[in-house]
Amino acid sequence: MNIERNDLDALNAELSISIAPADYSERVENAIKKYRKSAQIPGFRPGHVPASLVKQRFGKSILAEEINQVIQDNLYKYISENKIEILGSPIPTGENDEVGNWDNPGDFKFRYHLGLAPQINIDLNNALTFDYFKVKVDDTLIDRQVKDLARRYGKMSEPEMSAGEDMIIAKFEELDTNGDVKVGGIQHQSTVSVEFIKDETTKNKLIGLKKEDQITVDPHMLSTNHEDLAQMLNISHDAVHHLESQFRLTVVELKRIDPHEVNQELFDKLFGPDEIKSESELRERVKADLEKMFSRDSDYLFKREFARKYTEMIDPQLPDSFLKKYIALTNEKPVTPEMVEHDYPYYAAQLRWELIEGKIIRQYEIRVSPDDALNHVKQILASRYAQYGLPMEDEMLTEFAKKSLANKEEAKNVYDFLYEEKIVDLVKQNCSLNVTELPYEEFVHKVQHQ
Repeated sequence: MNIERNDLDALNAELSISIAPADYSERVENAIKKYRKSAQIPGFRPGHVPASLVKQRFGKSILAEEINQVIQDNLYKYISENKIEILGSPIPTGENDEVGNWDNPGDFKFRYHLGLAPQINIDLNNALTFDYFKVKVDDTLIDRQVKDLARRYGKMSEPEMSAGEDMIIAKFEELDTNGDVKVGGIQHQSTVSVEFIKDETTKNKLIGLKKEDQITVDPHMLSTNHEDLAQMLNISHDAVHHLESQFRLTVVELKRIDPHEVNQELFDKLFGPDEIKSESELRERVKADLEKMFSRDSDYLFKREFARKYTEMIDPQLPDSFLKKYIALTNEKPVTPEMVEHDYPYYAAQLRWELIEGKIIRQYEIRVSPDDALNHVKQILASRYAQYGLPMEDEMLTEFAKKSLANKEEAKNVYDFLYEEKIVDLVKQNCSLNVTELPYEEFVHKVQHQ
């Protein structure tokens, strides 16, 4: 066997593979012998089918299968030994490029197209500056969190009239164009949280209501999240998109959470006996917890923005024509050229970042050990159980964490997260950061829209 490489350009190459009978004859003969043992042909006992008949009926397909296996074994061996960094997998250049006679096999020659990974130069240094956005934890945010903590341990009551933070258990009835209840229309009972209504006009209509009061509402003003609205009305997500009717809302019940008094009893419930001894200490603790919580969001946003900006800076070129052909050939479902063209920019953008990410990991020798993954999962589990007041022994946490990591998909997600976390730390240590504090709402908008 002989393999020759021909570089078409910096991102594309061809491998010409020449195969002689000595490379495949023995494999074919062994495959025919093996097939004889299992072949079931009328008129012959199993294992006694003549080799000549097997060759006549199945010889060409056996030959093709064995030659293909010889090609694959040697193709990837050549790529590995010559340390060729490829994208995707080698693909045949075309049927017209094959040389050989399948009816009278002898020498064969095949050509394969390779998409080559681009050369990427990484240099993370303090001359590079990236934006790093933080949430400004001010008194407004602290007030809101203290209030939420007090409500978490509050008591439920049933007020006579609805206010801005109450929950309304309501009956919904779809109306027709005349404002009457629609025959066969949507009817369902659900809960509306007044404080989360964004449309001020609708929110004001829900304040000051008593049991059995009725108002007309546009359901789309109750929730901009179509999945939540679908559950509220007990309809499908798709039906929400076509929903144009107004609804009659009838108050069935009113619920209110009366917050716990901010006192030592609340402090002890939140953090344990005598951990916090005053409201000022509570506010300091809340501020620290919020800053820690938002730091994870800041890192998430930073990683996303760094990936985008650094990819634009390096701009690694790709063998686009090869990759489009590769996508079309390897897709599980048939795709048209138009579909490939439409999706390719997103695929290419993701691939460019993955190449850069991989180079950073290799160049800076970033490692995530099994112990790193195990400890990360244990921390998540410990935090989750602690929320429900269920402290767990280390041995039990370790057992649960190992079971979680036994799932390949979950393990991959954990390792991917930890590698990203280490890359973020690396960039923060080596590059310059333009740190900007943003009000909470602006920060959320940046996370959601950039």
